Amino acid sequence: MRLFPTSLLWRTLVVLLAALVLSQAFALWLVSQYVTQPRIEQNIRLFVSHLKTISAALETMTPQQQVAFATRVGEQEGIRVTSVVGDEPMQLAHHSAALEIFRERMRATFGPDAEVYVAKREVSGGRAPKTLWVHLPSSSGGYWLGFPRTRAERDPSTAFILWGAVGLLIAIAATFTIAWRLNRPLRALGAAAARIGRGQSPQPVAVTGPREVRSLATAFNEMGERLQQNERERATFLAGISHDLRTPLSRLRLEVEMLEGRVDPETQRGMVSDLDDMNAIIDQFIDFTRSEAAEPLSSVDLNDVARASAEGATRAGAQVELRLEDVPQLELRALALKRLVDNLLVNAQRHAGGPIELATGIRDGNAVLCVRDRGPGIPPPLVPHLKQPFTRRDDARSGASGAGLGLAIADRVASLHGGRLELLPRAGGGLEATLVLPLRRPA
Repeated sequence: MRLFPTSLLWRTLVVLLAALVLSQAFALWLVSQYVTQPRIEQNIRLFVSHLKTISAALETMTPQQQVAFATRVGEQEGIRVTSVVGDEPMQLAHHSAALEIFRERMRATFGPDAEVYVAKREVSGGRAPKTLWVHLPSSSGGYWLGFPRTRAERDPSTAFILWGAVGLLIAIAATFTIAWRLNRPLRALGAAAARIGRGQSPQPVAVTGPREVRSLATAFNEMGERLQQNERERATFLAGISHDLRTPLSRLRLEVEMLEGRVDPETQRGMVSDLDDMNAIIDQFIDFTRSEAAEPLSSVDLNDVARASAEGATRAGAQVELRLEDVPQLELRALALKRLVDNLLVNAQRHAGGPIELATGIRDGNAVLCVRDRGPGIPPPLVPHLKQPFTRRDDARSGASGAGLGLAIADRVASLHGGRLELLPRAGGGLEATLVLPLRRPA
């Protein structure tokens, strides 16, 4: 299981978010240490000084003036002033960083016995009391001053959390937008490269995005055009040679047939066989120069293709046994696919002889078509080599009489359809050539 994403979009997002989280955490720490904390201390210092002013004013007033003063302070500043009468239902307030600063300031101003309290009736509700109380001694018995806890204890954590959350959301949106705009043309380039790898000719990719990506797209389009031009030139070259060889080969065959009675019959049959081999090689050249990608896709029954190829091979003298299973209709290029199956059957007939088994079915979520024979087979290390054009192994499969294009054509057609050609040893001896096609056509 991969814990770290593999796509460029998500990797960019994760890296930038990690960097942003670290920078936000450091920024919040700096704000707390050099901005928030000093401001809290300053506000507490000013508020304690204000409480001292209130205490001093109360000391100089008559009882009637104290009542009027307490009413005015309560209305204007939200500070409640009450006289100490017996035992008040109070308890010490909880400890927090801000309250500790407030306590220290109170003790420095009013003496070491100054303390911060909360009313017990507010504590019993289970929620944090909204009012804090301090006891101010005086010659008349002292006073209770009640005030909102926000005057002494402001918790900036909510603001910090909101700041961090909004910053993260903005960063996620910005990062996703940038990475998506960068990833979209790269994804298009990857899809186009995959289509070229399957032998298709994709449309030029859009030249969009940052300058580096535009340069890459331009170079890719130029490369695709050069590849198509090289393919066209190669096809024209091979087709021209193949066409030019047809005429002298036809004259030679006619002359060989006219030698009947003047040369040894066995020699004449050998010459005719050699001419047939040369014609077969020319046919392979022509097949190899065809662009299967130009053939449109259509709904194809793999079993119908297998039956048609088996009939053709049977007419050519092969013994083909069909083992067909139900296979869903696939979007394929019918002529290219039949050419693939024909090549596999010709190889099996040429190099193995005897009965050939042609089977279809479903395996591991893919459609498969298998051509099985009892010939000498192909050693697994040689399989990649023999799939290359113009490669042969006379004592195995490619045949001394061929041009070494049959397996190359079959492998190219398989790749064009997003599938693969497997050449595996058959149980009991022989070869099993399997065409594996995805049930869903690749993009």
